[in-house]
Amino acid sequence: MLGSIKKTIAYAKRNGALAAYYAVRERLEDRKKEYTYVPVSGEELSKQKTEMDKVTRSEKAPLFSILVPCYNTNPDFFIQMIESVKTQTYSKWELILADASEDNSLEKLIDKRNLEDSRIRYIHLDSNEGISANTNEAVKAARGDYCCLLDHDDVITPDALYYFAKEILADMDRTAIEKPSKCAIGLIYSDEDKCDAGMTRFYEPNIKPDYNLDYLLSNNYICHFTAIKTSILKASLFRKEYDGAQDFDIILRTCIAFSFRNEEKNIRHIGRVLYHWRCHEDSTAANPASKKYAYEAGRSAVENIMQASGFNVRVSELMHVGFYRVEYPDGIFRTRKDIGVVGGKVTDKKGTIVGGIYKEDGTPLYYGLHKGFSGGFQHVAACQQDAMAVDLRCMRIRKKLRPLLKEITGLNYHSNKEILKQRNVDADPEDETILKVHGKHIVIPDNWDEDKIRNESIRFCKAVRHLGYRIIWDPQMSETKS
Repeated sequence: MLGSIKKTIAYAKRNGALAAYYAVRERLEDRKKEYTYVPVSGEELSKQKTEMDKVTRSEKAPLFSILVPCYNTNPDFFIQMIESVKTQTYSKWELILADASEDNSLEKLIDKRNLEDSRIRYIHLDSNEGISANTNEAVKAARGDYCCLLDHDDVITPDALYYFAKEILADMDRTAIEKPSKCAIGLIYSDEDKCDAGMTRFYEPNIKPDYNLDYLLSNNYICHFTAIKTSILKASLFRKEYDGAQDFDIILRTCIAFSFRNEEKNIRHIGRVLYHWRCHEDSTAANPASKKYAYEAGRSAVENIMQASGFNVRVSELMHVGFYRVEYPDGIFRTRKDIGVVGGKVTDKKGTIVGGIYKEDGTPLYYGLHKGFSGGFQHVAACQQDAMAVDLRCMRIRKKLRPLLKEITGLNYHSNKEILKQRNVDADPEDETILKVHGKHIVIPDNWDEDKIRNESIRFCKAVRHLGYRIIWDPQMSETKS
């Protein structure tokens, strides 16, 4: 309780009393949501093991190198982490423990309990050079086709590697690849949840979207459990200057490379909770503010990686710790040639979201959420993100695509300059603050109801995506429904 009060006071100091009020209200509502982690049945695990015992005898089966940097690890957590790997239904793995502890107490634990398992490889490091350098020693020792990242005090579910292997093997069958080292999949990630120190309570399931570049630029939503192709990891390695956000840095570099080669299909999401992130007194999971330096490292990673990729951006922190906003000083369309449309949220006069971002089937995301709420502990409604479709009532369109709007919907797009001219306002046509006051880009006919607006929005956005453009939802753009 005391910790929660301290976090609320700190949040209010950063963001103001009103923002803190909404944050507390939303947090209390989130806690009412029920979640029960249901372990996989023994019968199902037995089936998986039987299925995979046949597969792992072949050269086609991928070898996973599970990398665990260790430092003064709680012995009970350490043993539980190892046991979670040993109980995998897919058995072709190696566990590489890179231990920077001052003593050899962890090594003694391994010798006592796991000496007979040659898949467990222990490396005692001469000194503690930081999380990135320590992990790199494990990377260098890895012999697997894919490296998996596991924290020393967390655990994976017994079917985690089973689902990762199934994804790789299915892709190899589809593409007639015989060796896993040749598989095109570069990164695989899963859903996760949190658990208490004793692993008796599971909560805050992070049910993630399929790969979403701009949401990833907003925060490390991929996080755990992640496998990266070993050849990619050995060529990139972890960077010491991003200690605390070293996983985010390597995930960003990997994913951005795939994104801007138009190979996002090689980033795969397993929609299952396969990782339990343990929360205890010293963990970032339990108290994000306990590692503020890590979130500054994350912000710096997003900004520097995008700039190194040729994009002029500025990255700032959102109100929520560890979440970021990417700004484009030269204009988003000028900077990001992959983006065709940017949309914002539509609210009613009570401040409730009634539109703005849609699924393919027309379901509005975040419908009914108060504009002061962020969308849960992952703050998804506060983050820029790739979208299937956005709302005509709050939309900006790349110039070359504006004729398409007329073709699809019959509506005209009014440029910034036209809007200001209509209102007889002498101002910078790129100043969106002026435009919010003085006019709309797209005027919706009075006889269009919500269904019509939604359907036409989706039809137009579908045509834009068909041309190969990305659609972005920016929650800081907003329009009040008249």
